[in-house]
Amino acid sequence: MKPGVLPLGRTARPIQLVARPGGGGMREAQATVRGVESTEAAVLDSYSAAAIKSVELIASDVDGTLLNSQQELAPQVVEAIEKAADAGVPIVLATGKARGPWVPKVLPRLPVPMPGVFLQGLLVCDADGTVLHEQALEEDLALQCIEFSKRHGLTITAYCGSRILCPATNEHTDRLLFYEEPTPEGVGSLEDWVGKIKIHKMIMLEKQERIVQIRPLAEAELGGRLALTTALPGMLEVLPFGTSKGAGLAWLLAHLGVDAGRVMAVGDGENDVEMLQLAGLGIAMGNAGERTKRVADHIVSTNDEHGVAEAIHRFVLDSNSR
Repeated sequence: MKPGVLPLGRTARPIQLVARPGGGGMREAQATVRGVESTEAAVLDSYSAAAIKSVELIASDVDGTLLNSQQELAPQVVEAIEKAADAGVPIVLATGKARGPWVPKVLPRLPVPMPGVFLQGLLVCDADGTVLHEQALEEDLALQCIEFSKRHGLTITAYCGSRILCPATNEHTDRLLFYEEPTPEGVGSLEDWVGKIKIHKMIMLEKQERIVQIRPLAEAELGGRLALTTALPGMLEVLPFGTSKGAGLAWLLAHLGVDAGRVMAVGDGENDVEMLQLAGLGIAMGNAGERTKRVADHIVSTNDEHGVAEAIHRFVLDSNSR
């Protein structure tokens, strides 16, 4: 099978999400029954399967979702992905990360080579890494971010494709190594690089308590022209206005000719909210934040309990066989 060619056995077509009697939309109806007994949960699964008809594509976040807390891709998750692929339902990854050292350790274990969404939707690449779509920060906005970080004493990194630049490495930039991101490069003045290299996004790093304190200030000063989100504690990400992981996935789905209503999206972070809202079926991990859980149709086990495998079995393999 050619990389990037969807092994879909059905033609994607628009679907209608039907609300339960007396309720709002599908997500609202489902939100009222979370935590019920297992028999009622089974009925809810059936309702979801009927509403979405069948899942034709899985979109999964990476850190905190596909990978466990030790940054490992568990055999149970790989097995479920393989079974889904055999059933004609491939998986695409949608992550805030760059195409770094984690890629050769994870992608070859997925059964069908597929395009992917990286850098919070700002970079969409084919299976071989060829750039299909990208968006970058405007130069004046990049300079504004750098000035803001200096004024508030924050560590800042600039994500430039497969490179991460920073004024100097420190304990905060070293945290990125655990997630197998590209090794941050201390380059001195980041201002000198603006206009010379494409900067897709920036991340401000500090202790989580400091990030919580600084975010309202960042939103007040930067929010009108930039988008802010978080994926991991102690990190505040700055993106071009109007962009998100969900927007990047929407671009990829249009490129592939796949109806978002037939996609199951799985994630755990604030940066996954738009993606879960876009998909016909949004699944939050058990370790997800409250905001992510609120927008999800269902909540599965944590990433250490193979939640992605659970989602595939419940909503792809079991539902598609009905």
